Amino acid sequence: MNTISLNEVKTDAKKLILDLFNLGVSVVRPKNIITNFLEISKEEIKVRDESKVYIYKDFNNIIPICIGKAAVETAMTIKNLFDNKHVKFNKGVVVVNQENYKKIDGFTCFSSGHPLPNNVGIEAAKFIEETLRKTDEKDLILIFISGGGSSLLPYPVNSLSLNEKTLVNKILIESGASINEINIVRKHLSKIKGGNLTKICYPSKVHSFILSDVVGDDLSSIASGLTVPDPSTFLDAEKILKTYKVWKKLPINARNYIKKGANDKSLETPKKNNKIFKNSKNTIIGSNSISINKIMNNCKEKNVNVIIWKKNLEGNVKEKSKELVEYINKINFEAPVIILSGGETTVKVNGSGAGGRNQEFSLYFSFYARKIIPELRYTFLSAGTDGRDGPTNAAGGIVDQNSYDLIINKGIDLEKELNNNNSNHVLKEINSLVIMNGTNTNVADIQILAIVK
Repeated sequence: MNTISLNEVKTDAKKLILDLFNLGVSVVRPKNIITNFLEISKEEIKVRDESKVYIYKDFNNIIPICIGKAAVETAMTIKNLFDNKHVKFNKGVVVVNQENYKKIDGFTCFSSGHPLPNNVGIEAAKFIEETLRKTDEKDLILIFISGGGSSLLPYPVNSLSLNEKTLVNKILIESGASINEINIVRKHLSKIKGGNLTKICYPSKVHSFILSDVVGDDLSSIASGLTVPDPSTFLDAEKILKTYKVWKKLPINARNYIKKGANDKSLETPKKNNKIFKNSKNTIIGSNSISINKIMNNCKEKNVNVIIWKKNLEGNVKEKSKELVEYINKINFEAPVIILSGGETTVKVNGSGAGGRNQEFSLYFSFYARKIIPELRYTFLSAGTDGRDGPTNAAGGIVDQNSYDLIINKGIDLEKELNNNNSNHVLKEINSLVIMNGTNTNVADIQILAIVK
């Protein structure tokens, strides 16, 4: 996007908002950020991490492992970085969702399952384990992690089947638990998560480059903390399941393993004082806040009034949409204005409809805006930076002050459809879905609100 004018906010807010969203996505795509952190020169590898610089040399083998929705573009970027350099890497591994899948020369590539894991993901996990078991202290493992890694790389403990692990995940997502809470349970039912990937790499040197898709950039939660110490315990996992009243819904094998882990310290995930982390480093290369800041700065450069509502948005989508409307109703601002937020809300699944948290956010916002500030003129977008919202082909929804009337005029009972979690159908009926291809990145969700008056 080259320009933003005040006139655009007034006359073509939808295009403006979509352009701003795409700008926020672009700034965290691997091809645009990896070279800021990784440099290949002569016979050494240099990693820049804020004020620190790590230099790796005198290694026998380099093995790049790319996991997550950004894995293909990451692998392509890595391949280009190493081309025509003295330093060469051994054949790497790519584990990515089916939509973003491509074969990359120099990498063994797996088209894995997301949001539901599949057997290809288990094959990928076993292949990575077999590859890394052969490394030693003279080898360097470069691991590139992005959102979706939890589903794409399933490796349940021996006493649990993939179907049982998938059921646990489904139960948790529908319970309204936060992504951090969901990941605590996932880690304790996995052979590879919660720092266990680093255990497999030991004693090799490991440097992980992490594209954060979680609020607050908690490294132990991103892709369920494959390469970082896990501060949580089996007791924490059990408490979460009981708090959300789903403990008894779990398969008996899952409950038995969690109980067993609570009494057997040898089963616990590795903690920060474990020797396996001595030669392991982690660098965040992209996050939701970077996207939000880019959008904000772009607005400021074009003299458009911009406000950040929340950078670490969490909580039930119904409550947060109402909270945003109430916030607008209380604060003083000069329209036109852009209001931004980012993070990851949750949905309590009560019905059988199709949708996702971003689609519900946009519809709930439309509902509460009409009820609380009926005179508000606005356009509002909530969308996932990976291009997908829940198990649908939409990234989210985009609505304006006319959307509520369009819904009512079509004879749709909005409250009933929302209670049935059927946001996709409603937005499709009023042509308000945000449809886009997979973006090759993932830094959670972005909300952009343009208010004309």
